[in-house]
Amino acid sequence: MKKTTFLALAILAGVISLSHAQTKNQCTIAFYNLENLYDTINDNSVDDEEFLPEGKNQWTGQRYEKKLNSLSRVIDSLGGGPAVVGFSEVENKAVLEDLIRTKRLAPKNYGIVHHNSPDRRGIDVALIYKMADFEPLFMKPLPVTMENDPRFITRDIVLVKGKLHGKPIYFFLNHWPSRRGGTEESKPKRMAAAKVARFSVDSILKNDKNAAIVLMGDFNDEPDDAAVKETLGASSDPKTGDLYNTMAPLKAAGDGSYSYKENWDMIDQLIISHGLINKKSKLEWVENSTAVYRPVFMHDKYAKHSGAPYRTYGGPKYLGGYSDHFPVYGYIKY
Repeated sequence: MKKTTFLALAILAGVISLSHAQTKNQCTIAFYNLENLYDTINDNSVDDEEFLPEGKNQWTGQRYEKKLNSLSRVIDSLGGGPAVVGFSEVENKAVLEDLIRTKRLAPKNYGIVHHNSPDRRGIDVALIYKMADFEPLFMKPLPVTMENDPRFITRDIVLVKGKLHGKPIYFFLNHWPSRRGGTEESKPKRMAAAKVARFSVDSILKNDKNAAIVLMGDFNDEPDDAAVKETLGASSDPKTGDLYNTMAPLKAAGDGSYSYKENWDMIDQLIISHGLINKKSKLEWVENSTAVYRPVFMHDKYAKHSGAPYRTYGGPKYLGGYSDHFPVYGYIKY
């Protein structure tokens, strides 16, 4: 049986969830694109008019509360709540505060790392963390610019250094420019983001070649695309290079985190440094633990593409689902 056929059957059966049971001294690390998590309050500094009660999407308080509760269900069901979860497409810190106050997440005592990016639509990357597991030490925004286009604006990459169960680790939160306008036409924008991330990774590894680093995010490129594989240097082979793309084997098997034109794209990724493979960082990425989280309740049963994510909106139509992306996750042993 072809791998892609097996994948399709597994999705339909709902058997793909956690890759394997989490064991002692392991914690879950995840990333989730939340698909436009906006509040209902007008912010004159950004273009959020579509997501207001009177806006095109009729984004009411009721819809906002439903979205928060739906997302909290996903996060809570992912191994009882990951130790660290990176997000993209959040409007501000307030929506994250509302999210971690939901009934399911409040008992888990999550903290927040958030940075306001210059994105015109006001969407940012952010991170929540269980305060019992992770201690943030500092956060640094990494602006993405293009020399030949001074008007170019996109989300900052955000670097967070902290201690995971007392051991140092770096998280890079990414939401690279989209493919709007065409894949090739927009490619230089993602190359620019990759260069910024790579420069910062090099600075860390220069001081500590065994540093524990996790780059997570919606890269809007796949593991084999040039910006990820060549410019960022994320190898599909754990034995080569200084960064390993843990999603590469899943992509090769026909898996993906995002459904586009009835195909699976692996644009949400977890990329790790060799310090998490060779065990010299005192933290270890659990081999073959990386997976796409797609329980049956997150499937759109009306979509043409079997097993596609149950979205909040399908174009202008309100569907009331979770997100147009599935989360991705893996385990770190400490």
